[in-house]
Amino acid sequence: MSAVPTRPLSFRESAIYGTGALGANAVYSFLNLAAGLYLERYPAVPTWAVGLLSQERSLAGSVVQPIVGALSDRTRTRIGRRKPFFIGGVALTAASLLYLAGFPPLVPMLAVLSVNAFFLNVAVDPYTALMADIVPPGQRGRVGTVLAVFNMLGQIGATLLGLFLWNRSPELVFVFVTAILVVAFTVTTLGVHEPDAPPAPTGTVRFDPVDYVRGLLAHRELAKYIGAAAVFWLGTGGVLPYLTRFGVHELGTTEGDAFQLFLPALVGTIVAAIPAGFLADRLGKKPVLAVGLLAFSLIALAGSQARDVPQALVAMGFIGLANGVWTALNIPLLVDLVPPERAAEMTGLGSGVWSLAQPIGAVIAGVLIGGFDSYRASFIGAAALVFVSFLLLLSVRAPRVAPTP
Repeated sequence: MSAVPTRPLSFRESAIYGTGALGANAVYSFLNLAAGLYLERYPAVPTWAVGLLSQERSLAGSVVQPIVGALSDRTRTRIGRRKPFFIGGVALTAASLLYLAGFPPLVPMLAVLSVNAFFLNVAVDPYTALMADIVPPGQRGRVGTVLAVFNMLGQIGATLLGLFLWNRSPELVFVFVTAILVVAFTVTTLGVHEPDAPPAPTGTVRFDPVDYVRGLLAHRELAKYIGAAAVFWLGTGGVLPYLTRFGVHELGTTEGDAFQLFLPALVGTIVAAIPAGFLADRLGKKPVLAVGLLAFSLIALAGSQARDVPQALVAMGFIGLANGVWTALNIPLLVDLVPPERAAEMTGLGSGVWSLAQPIGAVIAGVLIGGFDSYRASFIGAAALVFVSFLLLLSVRAPRVAPTP
């Protein structure tokens, strides 16, 4: 069993670790926003498939990612058990992005784009696990804040690249995003010292899905909350891949200018996340999160009717504020509901829910867009699903947690 780290990281060490999050989220944001525009060059790709291919997560990854994690736990090399996966995953992702930059023929393009998101998760899942190896439990909240800041910086960087360069040269945007990824993970790989690993597990891993699901359902409030979160990701998974297309087809922007729609949401998320945490400590996580979900639903519905870019920018800013509440409180409320001895397992389950629900939500949105012949349908579908998530959350009985002085 791995020893719990006791030496806190300095700010410099936290920043070096967090740099990897900047690179990963630059790519994630780019895939979410640019893939829809990229696929405009391939008219043979149906609308419902655009959302599926534009995801930062993949359906296959939801199955394979736990296997990658198990392999990382069992890997023993001179440079550590996580870093080989950083190197392999980033190299595969970089190669696939540079290949896609050349706008290859349809069939090989689809093959590479469909696995590109999984390539990055080969690096990101062990990267997330590294926190347990190097960060003491009492410092993980502060280091998590550093990761969130780098996360937003990566997303903002990718969005600005698209905004200013996509109309001029989409290929150049691919190259710059690839460079950000490689440089960021190089800093983390070279700068983070992995502790000595414990002896590799030797027993056979056995997994009984029926018993696992039965055990999960025994924690009734946890199961209800995971269901509410799954519906939330179904809804939001249908908006992001089509946001730039919404700008082009519904608001009349250029492809490059469509990237600006994402910026107010990023700023709003940062602005709302901090006060949401303070309010939750005073009023409880569930009521604050419920207000955020209800606001998200109503604002998404109103935003679907935006008629010009200024209206859409205002709507996206308010959606960002509501999303900031979710970003701040989703995991803390989950942790309140899980048995302490299974906290890491449930966090992994949350990642699996994301990987399954978000692509499925994108397909649902694509079907709605095709059926109504309007990209506004993705916002309306998201509003409906997030409202259902709000109703499901109301049924969850969250434990009372005394605020920490």
